[in-house]
Amino acid sequence: MKSKINISIPEPCHENWQAMTKIEKGKFCGSCQKNVFDFTKATDRQIIDAYNKDNKLCGRFLSTQLNRDLVTPKEKGSLWLATTSTLFSLLAFGNNEIKAQETPKTEQTETKHFLGKPAQQQVVQTNEEKEITGIVSDESGPFPGVIVVVKGTQRGVSTNFEGKYSIKAKEGEILVFSFMGMKEENLIIDKNNYYKIEMVNDVKGNMIMMVGGISGKRRNFLGRTFYKIGNWFK
Repeated sequence: MKSKINISIPEPCHENWQAMTKIEKGKFCGSCQKNVFDFTKATDRQIIDAYNKDNKLCGRFLSTQLNRDLVTPKEKGSLWLATTSTLFSLLAFGNNEIKAQETPKTEQTETKHFLGKPAQQQVVQTNEEKEITGIVSDESGPFPGVIVVVKGTQRGVSTNFEGKYSIKAKEGEILVFSFMGMKEENLIIDKNNYYKIEMVNDVKGNMIMMVGGISGKRRNFLGRTFYKIGNWFK
């Protein structure tokens, strides 16, 4: 039976995070003489994996990552992937068949002449989508998992492990860069195709950063059920 992990920090560290010595994936606290790993950008799965390797580690977390059951997304099985692949293939085949059956439309244009010379035709420029690429970073370096969306649309991607992104957009459209606990950044697309974005902390309310040694609790299904029932009577 699977169990879920609930992370908390019983005694938060009061040392200045900015004053700590920078190391890979975090900082070194001179007062505690311990490595403090930065989990503010980590997924629930990454936090669980780190806890399973060392349940006495110190970390920096968003308050929204603490005192709740960490969720691990279910991975799609091979059967689901095969079915999805087949479905997309059928849809693509159907679209191609429909296009092949359509009769090509022929448009005739009339060229007007003035004093024996053809009139100058007006060139209409279309603002087509182009591929926009770039990298997102913060004070620690490349920033993975940042959501990049074309404002007012449902077109969006997320940055990879190297903080890089690639998305289709038109000149004049606005790209919105967002991540929990970070200030939202807006970028207007111009003639350039490559942009660097630097995210900064936006610590407010329930987005407070907490640093310290973690404490984890595992609860199985029955334990979680009794916990929820108990909360009803509070």
